[in-house]
Amino acid sequence: MQDKESLSKVLAKDIMTKEVVSVKADTPLLDVAKILAEHNFDGVPVVDDQNHLIGLVTEYDLINKTSAVHLPTLQVVLRNLPEFRKEEAHFQEEILNLKVTDIMNKEPITLTSDIPYDQVIKLFKDHHRVNPIPVVDKDNKVIGVISRFDVLRPFHVLQGVFKYF
Repeated sequence: MQDKESLSKVLAKDIMTKEVVSVKADTPLLDVAKILAEHNFDGVPVVDDQNHLIGLVTEYDLINKTSAVHLPTLQVVLRNLPEFRKEEAHFQEEILNLKVTDIMNKEPITLTSDIPYDQVIKLFKDHHRVNPIPVVDKDNKVIGVISRFDVLRPFHVLQGVFKYF
């Protein structure tokens, strides 16, 4: 690990992941869950067709918010079990039709590429459930993400270039 002076020169752009996997607002929740599992991600940015950030969806959102979305359905099912048997396909279809827009955080915390490392660390300390944090440009287009893994990844400075191991 580098000394404090070296770390003070590190910016968000030096540690961010540039190959961003993102989803659209109309992506089905089941597809998002599959993406998170396949890539071992905690969350992904939600973007429009021009790659502007419009939200963030995380594992926490899937677990917490889908539970809330399903609770009314579950209550109806329990109250009306005989009717549910007749309408089971309708309930399954309703659940399968849930989209990212139904649960995403529409005002996620973001970073710019020039934010110093110590401020990135502070954001993660102050917002424990946030992971990852999208990095956006001046037009709010996603140019990267920083996860806890990126922040904690050890690095060395060699010939003025950051090298990761």
